[in-house]
Amino acid sequence: MRLASVYIAVVLIWSTTPLGIRFSVDSLDFIQALAIRMWLSLVLCIALVKMMGIKVLWTRAALNSYALGAMAISGAMLCVYWAAQILPSGLIAVVWGLAPLVVCIYAWKLIPNSTIGLSRLLCMLLAVWGLYTIFSHQISLGYEMVLALLVLLLGVNLHGLSSVLLQRFQLSPNQGIIHPLAQTTGALILSAPVYALVWINFSGPLPDEISLTSMSAVAYLATFGSVAGFIGYFYLLNNMTAANVSLITLITPVLALLLGSYLANERLSADTWIGASMIMLALFINQFSQLRSMAGKLARVSFTRA
Repeated sequence: MRLASVYIAVVLIWSTTPLGIRFSVDSLDFIQALAIRMWLSLVLCIALVKMMGIKVLWTRAALNSYALGAMAISGAMLCVYWAAQILPSGLIAVVWGLAPLVVCIYAWKLIPNSTIGLSRLLCMLLAVWGLYTIFSHQISLGYEMVLALLVLLLGVNLHGLSSVLLQRFQLSPNQGIIHPLAQTTGALILSAPVYALVWINFSGPLPDEISLTSMSAVAYLATFGSVAGFIGYFYLLNNMTAANVSLITLITPVLALLLGSYLANERLSADTWIGASMIMLALFINQFSQLRSMAGKLARVSFTRA
């Protein structure tokens, strides 16, 4: 029961994160909203590390690991927040849902013995077709929409590259295991000055009035989107297979589209819905074996209890 509750919680947190990002830039610019979120997350992580007695190592190997994590926390997130000024939250969730396919490509190139089967290759082609369908409509809406999609795709690629390089680094010989909370704390510490420099050079003073929408969204993202979501995610990884945990990326874009439409009155064109459906179908096919495995396990559990 606890495992199911955590799974549902992580799905809900990841589904609401794009909408939270969109709300956080209501009265703050994207740099301010992101920097404040990550600094608050760092404070919470440090408090949790001290409370749980977890040691944050500062060896050369640990620093390398933190730096790879910071690539996603700083580079990828800056791309997402910039794009959130223009794109609907549901569309952001759909494009971000491509992350598992992007990870497969980078793993194929960078991790020994990784392969891409015909089925996965067809999934990637279908997803690219879906992206093209979305792009073809966004072009008619103006240059800014296309640029925002390209920046968002850059963020997805930075996230995927960071994940694969981190996995490759951890698979190398003589690399100790770093506690997930320590890994996140270290990556946030390295990212903190990056946000300070970006703020100084590309942003300005806080606005005279910060809306309740922005404040609530930043607080939600710092506590739930970053810290609680992270803890829940690694709890699932410790108690389920990584393949079953990855099914979350299949569920969250659909919920995010519905939440964006209901809570933020986001209206997506027919072409965008068609493209999003193609991407979701590609993700479904890519994850079909995991879906079948999980369904089989649930059926066995239900039969045993009966």
